[in-house]
Amino acid sequence: MNSSQKLSYAIAAILSGSAMGAVHAAPAAETSDSEGIQEITVTAQRRSENMQDVPISIQALTSETLTQLNVTTFDDFVKFVPNVSTAGSGPGQNSIFMRGLSVGVTGQQGTGTTGPIPNVAVYLDEISGALPGRNMDVYAADIERIEVLEGPQGTLFGSGAQAGVLRYITNKPKLDKVEGNVNAGYSYTAHGDPNSNVDATLNLPIIPDTLAIRGVIYNDSRGGYINNVPATFTRSQTDEGFYNYIKGAPSRILPTDSVSINNANFVGNAINPVTYSGIRVSGLYKINDDWDVLLTQSYQNMNAQGVFYQMPNSSDGVPLQPLQVTVFSPSSDKDKFENTSWTVNGKIWDLKAIYTGAYLVRNLDQRNDYTSYARGVYADYYQCYGASHSAGGTGTAKCFSPVTSWREQLRNTHQTHEFRLSTPDDWRARGIIGAFWEN
Repeated sequence: MNSSQKLSYAIAAILSGSAMGAVHAAPAAETSDSEGIQEITVTAQRRSENMQDVPISIQALTSETLTQLNVTTFDDFVKFVPNVSTAGSGPGQNSIFMRGLSVGVTGQQGTGTTGPIPNVAVYLDEISGALPGRNMDVYAADIERIEVLEGPQGTLFGSGAQAGVLRYITNKPKLDKVEGNVNAGYSYTAHGDPNSNVDATLNLPIIPDTLAIRGVIYNDSRGGYINNVPATFTRSQTDEGFYNYIKGAPSRILPTDSVSINNANFVGNAINPVTYSGIRVSGLYKINDDWDVLLTQSYQNMNAQGVFYQMPNSSDGVPLQPLQVTVFSPSSDKDKFENTSWTVNGKIWDLKAIYTGAYLVRNLDQRNDYTSYARGVYADYYQCYGASHSAGGTGTAKCFSPVTSWREQLRNTHQTHEFRLSTPDDWRARGIIGAFWEN
């Protein structure tokens, strides 16, 4: 470790009571040296190591840190992680930037199928769940730690990790103790509705020191804060689509049947609540002192309603207040995933051996209002007929209702298998070799 790294860890230890200090020096079970710098064990290099000994740029949020900061979702904790930022249009719809690097576009319908694979990988234990413009928003219940590894990380974490990796490491079953806890909370969103959350965890040895299971169940309901206010929408001869197509004509084409519409049926306050619910169960079987098998099953359902942006002006150009929109049809984003994973740990001679595999299925169903598109460049092409678009042309456009929406349905599967051999941690020369397959 160079002197600047030592200084940064020392400062982090001194400031451990603050949010930023907690990122680097969260409470742990033991102390690494007489200076009191707390030890955090990470697996950034595919082996368990003290975070201070890892020669790469890494940040770790331990379970204690997550509790202290009261954060459970990606949008909660990303603000506490330096060099990491996002751009998106709601929960589970983010492109992640590390060191300012990212690829792809956000906030567009179809991004999950037409966008490029992101270059910041999101891992749940040993499986990547990368989708363009749609980060896997794992709810941080019974999480051992969250690791943020700045890139490039392609050697150990495969494609999509050029800029970095975000890893959710879950707590594993304990063979020697019964333990459980229940957490519940109630709060209020500024300018919005109340929130409530509850989660329960149980660790139960079935055969002491041989077989144990661990389970967690959670539900988190978050109140909205965006208000859909009353508004009208009327096509105009100054709309961009009509103006662009006939700007050489002696007069503009006016839709004759474009009546004014309103959003009275969808007006409301706090229209964007979001709920996370899920369950995770894992079992650990110790075959002998050298070999064990871990099997984990996870389910999560995220249900986000409404929209997560604000508009400066209404659909007819009236200035709006902060946190206000004017939408004319329902919007929602339902994001479900289930993941089955298995890991076999053991030894072959003096070498550590690990085989891990997983099968992830992620289903998305999203709807959004698209009425404002009726003022877009190509609106008359999609919504109108009967007009001549040539310079000097005549004719009057007849248009359908400007109330439109789009819907995206996506089913994505990831199947992975990986085998690795690594030298013991106490060898002077250390190495790792492996094979990886993903579909």
